[in-house]
Amino acid sequence: MSLTLDFTNCLAEAIGATHGLTKPEVDTLVAKFPKHHENIDELRANGESAFFDLPYQDLGDLKALIKKHQGHWDNLVLVGFGGSVLAPKALFHALAHHQYNLLEQKARGKAPRLFFLDNPDPKGMGDLLDVIDLKKTLFQVITRTGTTAETMGMFLWLAEQLKKKAGKGALAAQVVITTEREKSPFAEIAKQEKLDLLPIPANLGGRFGILGNQSLFMAGMCGFKVDELLKGGADMDKRCRHGDPHKNPAYMHSLVHYLLTRKRRKTMHVTFSFSNRLHAIGEWYSHLCSVSLGKMLNRKGKAVHVGPSPVAALGSFDQHGQQQLFAEGPFDKVVTFLLAKDHGANGTVPAAYPKLEAAAYLKDATFASMLSCSHLGCELHITASGRPNMAITLDQIDEAHIGGLVYLLELSTAMSAELYGIDPFDQPGVEYGKHATFGHFGRAGFEDQAKKLKDYQAKPRRTC
Repeated sequence: MSLTLDFTNCLAEAIGATHGLTKPEVDTLVAKFPKHHENIDELRANGESAFFDLPYQDLGDLKALIKKHQGHWDNLVLVGFGGSVLAPKALFHALAHHQYNLLEQKARGKAPRLFFLDNPDPKGMGDLLDVIDLKKTLFQVITRTGTTAETMGMFLWLAEQLKKKAGKGALAAQVVITTEREKSPFAEIAKQEKLDLLPIPANLGGRFGILGNQSLFMAGMCGFKVDELLKGGADMDKRCRHGDPHKNPAYMHSLVHYLLTRKRRKTMHVTFSFSNRLHAIGEWYSHLCSVSLGKMLNRKGKAVHVGPSPVAALGSFDQHGQQQLFAEGPFDKVVTFLLAKDHGANGTVPAAYPKLEAAAYLKDATFASMLSCSHLGCELHITASGRPNMAITLDQIDEAHIGGLVYLLELSTAMSAELYGIDPFDQPGVEYGKHATFGHFGRAGFEDQAKKLKDYQAKPRRTC
């Protein structure tokens, strides 16, 4: 697994000191990183989050369950909400054939088609049942705490549909529950209904679980190399087990973003992926960044209201859209390009219309080189405009490189939280929304939230 981070264009020597970082600024913070690294190691040792240990997990139970179900189902549906399902969705789109569900089953290696039920949109839920045979479908329900109303509601609806159309025994045969083993109500449901259960550690938030059971079951069912995913994560972890940002891409990624936000007010953090597959990782990272770093209080309980606003863009598509804003709009952004040296394919533009200059000049151009040239054009434009930008480049897009990339981004997020003095693993703003839902539907203990909602809805509105 080979991955490089190039932060040249975030420095004053490339874009000037008005928007770029000076050497003294970087060196001053670099000198503090050994202590920050000690604090990260302490978080790891104290079990603040299981994501640190996922690359080294025992896969015995997971592989046994995959073996039990592999080759027996036409469809696999992942049911979940927020980061719990966004993580496996990103992994799937990063590694799967672009038209995976349209391939013949033999071409998929007898793997099931994959669908996501990740929002309680009634039309979307009904439409899903129009295209799958319930009797030939396996469902993986993903929820760490088991308390998310949307996930519970979608599961209860699906359970009823399964019992009606596939028989009373369908639930036990066709549902895998992925949840926290001790406290989750879904663990109790799994026990009562005799459902397969894959555990999620109590200290693993969904957004940090891209290398956990919630994603790896899907990966194994779809024929991805689970061991290589973890090996990529482990290789990146070993590379980053020291406090020198100049040799630690996760820490340098964090350091540069933090300084640009604090010293240069670059509050918009853009992940600009020049690959459809890497764009899926960019979208997951936007979620990871939002929930982990957007905090009102620091670890001491002081109001700080920190956190960047992440944006995910796709190149070269957004070269004809968001690039206009990135290069000529407000000076509030830092762009990180996600790049691949090898895209896994390399189509060529055929020679045609030799007398038409607008077509003839593309003779023998490869589409990989077209993406590469588009990136260089974007980078040059943004740099010449004095906007900070960096690039993460993978040799290729496969399980090992994706495993390494996601671990880098998770560790960078944890270090960013260390620099801000906040907790990256809680989500009080998300919990507020959950509690409002509990109150609205009359869950015991949330009467105060119900009253607040009722009073809020009663307020007069100005409309036109």
